[in-house]
Amino acid sequence: MTVTYSLNVSKARLCGFAKLLVRWRGSIYKLLYREMVIFCGLYYSLSLLYRYVFTENQRTVFEKLTIYCEAFTNLIPLSFVLGFYVSIVVGRWWQQYMAIPWPDKVSMLIASYVHGSDERGKVIRRTLVRYLILLSALTFQAVSTSVKKRFPTLDHVEEAGLMTKEERRVYDDIHVTHGKWWVPAQWFSSLAARARKEGRIKDDILLQDLLQEMHVFRGNCGMLFSYDWISIPLVYTQVVTLAIYTYFLATVMGRQYLDPEKGYPGHEVDLYIPIFTLLQFFFYMGWLKVAEQLINPFGEDDDDFELNWCLDRNLQVSFMIVDEMHQRHPRLVKDMYWDELEPQLPYTKSSFMMRTQPHLGSAVNLDIDPEEAEFVPMETILEEDNDNNNYNSPPQSPTNELSPGFRSFAGSKINLNGEDNVSQSGLRFLEHFPGAKLLNMIIGSSNENLTGTPKTPKKEGSIFSGFTLKTPNRRSISSSIAESLHDQMLDGRRDVGEPLIPTRAGTPIQSEREDLRHIILDIPPESNSIDSGQSTPATVIEDYNRCHDLASPATIIEDYNRRHDLAPPATLIEDYNRRHDLASSAAIIEDYNRRHDLGHHATIVHKEVDPNPDENPVIDQSPPSSPNEGEPSPFEPNSSQESLVPYVDSNQSTVSSYAELLKHPK
Repeated sequence: MTVTYSLNVSKARLCGFAKLLVRWRGSIYKLLYREMVIFCGLYYSLSLLYRYVFTENQRTVFEKLTIYCEAFTNLIPLSFVLGFYVSIVVGRWWQQYMAIPWPDKVSMLIASYVHGSDERGKVIRRTLVRYLILLSALTFQAVSTSVKKRFPTLDHVEEAGLMTKEERRVYDDIHVTHGKWWVPAQWFSSLAARARKEGRIKDDILLQDLLQEMHVFRGNCGMLFSYDWISIPLVYTQVVTLAIYTYFLATVMGRQYLDPEKGYPGHEVDLYIPIFTLLQFFFYMGWLKVAEQLINPFGEDDDDFELNWCLDRNLQVSFMIVDEMHQRHPRLVKDMYWDELEPQLPYTKSSFMMRTQPHLGSAVNLDIDPEEAEFVPMETILEEDNDNNNYNSPPQSPTNELSPGFRSFAGSKINLNGEDNVSQSGLRFLEHFPGAKLLNMIIGSSNENLTGTPKTPKKEGSIFSGFTLKTPNRRSISSSIAESLHDQMLDGRRDVGEPLIPTRAGTPIQSEREDLRHIILDIPPESNSIDSGQSTPATVIEDYNRCHDLASPATIIEDYNRRHDLAPPATLIEDYNRRHDLASSAAIIEDYNRRHDLGHHATIVHKEVDPNPDENPVIDQSPPSSPNEGEPSPFEPNSSQESLVPYVDSNQSTVSSYAELLKHPK
């Protein structure tokens, strides 16, 4: 487990970091003491030979070799090579931690999306999260030595309860040359799809969201495999290691203290303990040990990630979320700040002095001179919307700016009064020329052959075609809703190709449809409507017959029975009453009016109902009772009942490619 010291550095104080130097577990002393002992042994061995063993000639050779090694140790770019390498290792170490999969979010989605308090619903939820734990266990087993020691084989995984015997048999029957750690993710997808077909997941969007989070979980497991497979290039690690070890082998010889009487530069002092050489070794070699420990955080070092603890924690939390805490929460009560406008949380005596005022901006307390704070009177510019506010469009045909040579060739004259009976190009002599249309199209747009094209009036004395920018007419509030809905209805008729007829205003509408606006939409007929006040309750049936090319007045009921395989002629009303627990024969209209707060007697609209109401099982979703029968349960009771219906293709289901696969179960 990672050694944490966050509490010790929660506040900056005197010798705050110095107090951490006395720790042993996870310290640099624990990693470096062996290398330090070897370095000091080599250094003092050479020093003793120089001082007490070598002859005078041998000491002279030793001194020359020491000066040579000291001169060339500075040629190794140790700080740059080692610092860049350690920065890469630390960044990689943090990314490996971020790749550890945590099932909390997926478990909460499972508890929210997979409904059903019966035994099968409980089994489905627990099995889904168990597949996630199995997926992470197989991944950790492949990349972590500590987890591998805990679960050496699949027999240990099965005996631990992460895999059943049937699942083990299916897992062993999958013959692939690559790893099979991804198999539980596929089992998760199949089980989630089955829960959708059983109606326990209410919508395809919820299924998509659940599968997407599972893919994120699976992607994190794959990233752990990637980090275990793709390491930092070996050549870089070798370069850094060689640089460190060769440097300190040279310093063992180059940092020896020589005889001060011989006058070698830099050797005026003779000491027995090379203090700064030992500190340099401690820093550089310790830096290399940091990279060595962090390059693979899934081992057994003090600061490595404890994946065995992660497995235990994830298993307990996941099962608790989807089982014990499924659709359970405390009772809803008014909080203690219910009547307070600005609630304030209390402080203790130790935290009272830590209160701070909210930040309102750095310029809040800026003092402004009252004389400089007065508004300066400005001129008001009003823009009126009248006929004088006309905007001229750029020229669309050759004008007087044409070159003199072109005017002499064309011989055209521009009518300044806005009367051009041939074309906007002004080339009158080319009126009957075969290529006149193409030439007019290239030079300027022509409208000579467009029947009914209105001529844009031009201002007298202007050579530009006039263009007036007007304020659009605003629709009255009383009629805007009805007209917009009516326009939407006409757009639907226009899309299916039904005939439209023009009205006096020039707006195409469906014949005899204006009288349905106040019947279908419960909008009173307007004074300017067609056939105002002449609609009857039978207009709904007539319009239904006309839309579906039917003839009989009672075809709306017969056609409904035929579409839903029903037999009695009045099944439409009876079926509606049975589904909504109604009794009256006219309850289908009265109930609709009551639900929508309507008063008219003909406000029925089309509404899809389930053709098979008796096949919808109802499962009690109420939470279990309190263990103490005499005491009230602390959880909020669930008064609603949840209907787990089989998957049907309705307008409430999102039709997607995945749902099409699940439409017909095997």
